[in-house]
Amino acid sequence: MKDHHPHGVEARRPLLRGVSLRGGASGGNIALLNAAQRQELADIATLARFPRGALLQQEGEAISAIFNVVEGVVKTYRLTEDGKRHILAFMFRGDLVGLYENGRYLNSAEAVNEVAAYRLPVAALEKLWERDPALNMAFLSKACHDLRATQRHEIMLSRRDARQRLWMFIDMLLPQAEESNGGGENPRLTLPMRRVEIADYLGLSAEAVSRGLHALVREGKLRLHGLHQLEVLDRGELAAAAASG
Repeated sequence: MKDHHPHGVEARRPLLRGVSLRGGASGGNIALLNAAQRQELADIATLARFPRGALLQQEGEAISAIFNVVEGVVKTYRLTEDGKRHILAFMFRGDLVGLYENGRYLNSAEAVNEVAAYRLPVAALEKLWERDPALNMAFLSKACHDLRATQRHEIMLSRRDARQRLWMFIDMLLPQAEESNGGGENPRLTLPMRRVEIADYLGLSAEAVSRGLHALVREGKLRLHGLHQLEVLDRGELAAAAASG
């Protein structure tokens, strides 16, 4: 891992995206921080870059900072009693990584692909929260947004039908596609995670994920573009799956 001060042409200021507790015009994911708040966070942050497979944090470590993802995808996971990894969430641009309790990280976090994330020291962040109630509200909105995502994941795992789990997973990725390419009638999604990682997240086997994706292709619901991109051809079924969750 290499740290940089967040200045220069390529660096972006911190960004939080989620559903605001105060509502919004769209009711969907929005930018939760204004320009002044993003600058406040940039002033206490350093920009860290992680290669694929690098750890951002480890379960049980003492908390020092939380991370705000600005590029790439991070997976969070916990180890089961038999030492296996159980993926809890995928975190994208605008997400926060660093859930903690009693001063220690609750989960491990690993870069799925190349990741850039702002490192926000907890002590400095807590001082900002005390000074700026609106900033505190933005982080609370993000925390509630993530809680809803966790609940939806639990609903996803309760579905017996692998097809429906896949559709709900694809719907979860849709905001990323809409932000990067405007969505459109047939949004194209990037899947930087491996099939085995998707399978772990969905509580399926890697073979079941591959079979399910290819079945949706044969039915004309999806189009695959290599291993890491897919195009949604049936927005109606996607919307129905999302509504069921």
